[in-house]
Amino acid sequence: MKSKIRLNRNVYLIIISVVLLAIGVQITQSQFVLQFSRNEQINDSVKELKAAVASAQAVKPTGSPYCIAFDAADEYSVKVKNQAQQVLQYMKKPVIAIDIRQDELSPLSCDAALITVQQLGLLGETKTLADYVNQGGHVFFTVQPEQDDAFYRLYRKMGILDAGDIVDAQGIKLTSNVLIGESGLVIDDPFISNPVMSVSLDEKSRVLATTATGIPLLWDYPYGEGKFMVFNGTMLQEKINRGLIAGAVSMLLPDFIYPIFNSKIMYIDDFPAPIGKTVDVDIYRDYRRDRPAFFRDVWWPDMLKAAKQFDIIYSAVLIESYNDETKPPFSSPKDADEEGLISYGREVLKSGGEIGLHGYNHQSLVLSQKVADEFGYHAWRTTDEMAESIEEAVRFTRKAFPNYTMFTYVPPSNVLSQEGREALKKGWPDIAVIASLYAEDSSELSYVQEYEIAEDGILEMPRATSGYTEGSFERWVEASTMTSLGIFSHFIHPDDLLNAERSGGLKWDKLYEKYAEMLTRLDKTYPWLRPLTSTKAAISMAEVLSSNVTWNRSGQTLHGLIQPYRSEAFFILRTEQSIRSQQGCTVRKIDEGIYMITAGKAEFDIELGD
Repeated sequence: MKSKIRLNRNVYLIIISVVLLAIGVQITQSQFVLQFSRNEQINDSVKELKAAVASAQAVKPTGSPYCIAFDAADEYSVKVKNQAQQVLQYMKKPVIAIDIRQDELSPLSCDAALITVQQLGLLGETKTLADYVNQGGHVFFTVQPEQDDAFYRLYRKMGILDAGDIVDAQGIKLTSNVLIGESGLVIDDPFISNPVMSVSLDEKSRVLATTATGIPLLWDYPYGEGKFMVFNGTMLQEKINRGLIAGAVSMLLPDFIYPIFNSKIMYIDDFPAPIGKTVDVDIYRDYRRDRPAFFRDVWWPDMLKAAKQFDIIYSAVLIESYNDETKPPFSSPKDADEEGLISYGREVLKSGGEIGLHGYNHQSLVLSQKVADEFGYHAWRTTDEMAESIEEAVRFTRKAFPNYTMFTYVPPSNVLSQEGREALKKGWPDIAVIASLYAEDSSELSYVQEYEIAEDGILEMPRATSGYTEGSFERWVEASTMTSLGIFSHFIHPDDLLNAERSGGLKWDKLYEKYAEMLTRLDKTYPWLRPLTSTKAAISMAEVLSSNVTWNRSGQTLHGLIQPYRSEAFFILRTEQSIRSQQGCTVRKIDEGIYMITAGKAEFDIELGD
């Protein structure tokens, strides 16, 4: 007779619990649940912010102005003035720009004076500047001065013992942390070059940066109760070097504080997107997979692993089709991959990321065939037809994720015409963010942006860097943008690894290794950065831009007042003093003499020590 096995009641309960848990996990990860995932909170935040910004009145910064002296007849002077003015506006400092051919610079009323003219004689009597600094003022010569009579009346007061020939010099070495976290950084690359004055400096001069060969490029010099600062070059006319202006100004004045965005954003362009069943020789040799299987089984798991390891959140911007059609109808293109959108899209969302739009296809939204020809694209015939294509892409996404609202748009090839921008709004009323490029484009074809709220309410949210590897240019732009704005905004493409130029000829294992090295260094240099999606970062940015900060000082206490205060706000404080106490905020040291202030209330105090 066979014995019967009797299971304890607790064992049954355990088995049932395990089964139910397994079913629950499957349901949670199923297409059904993720198809109905919502982002209503973000939707509400976007609407509330747009309404608040639309009804808000512009508030100008208060206090003594930062005076920028420029020469409107000199294109170079105007360019440097424009860069300095934008930096100070981001810092929420009051600015007055003075054309010295029309008005006289009277520095006594200025918190600091920035001089963007090379001919110092145009400033009038040099004694005025010298007396201003001697009595506690601060002057920053943002361009290399000409060696004229006015220069020789001032040069000793600028910390110069002897001035010689002008020589062309390449590269830069940071001998200070003028760029946050980057003391010792050397960029020896032709994209940084300056005609520099050979100088011998007073021992009291503090050299903040040199050329790659050691010629002083940026220094300051105490004079009386104030300070002179000199930039011995011409590169500050370029947008990518704004960090030097921000860092220099913050070192010029004592106890300098300014707002930052504090955001770390990683975009994946062209993802999700149709992946053709192509067999790539190198990939098949190394991984025994065709292209779709490689991206599914190797590339994407690696990307998710990197996101988890380095605290990255992906903002993925999709393409519905890779056809080149710019004439309707646009519905149901043959290569559209709804299954891939759902499969990859649900994992993006599950990891805390965002899905945005790159386009119906990869044809830039332009009506000019001349512009389209530069990229091998087809021009669109009308704004309405561009809008139709956007409507189709939005419909395609909503079919996969019925209750998910997309907000971010990234232009294909970073090109977008004014007509294309209007088409976006017409075909996609929910659009809230456009993320293109920050750096200037010599071809003048790219959609280049500032971080700003456009007049129509769209949040302009440019990307600063790109790629899986970190070259000299990317490293410099990152450091510069981090110091001036406190933001890392980067993008990559899945198919970068298939392009010899973009991959540097590296196979995926080496390319991923470089990607991990880049993120490791980023995390080490700026561990305070907040990982955010594109839309969340844009909302945070808009809150900073649409608020005003009033600073008052009583003895050793800095008092800040944010109006309106919506959520945590972040500031960089550079000071040679210690932090004795704080109220309404937290203080974190992020570099020598540099602190990040997180304001948790509208009003906050920072007491400085000795």
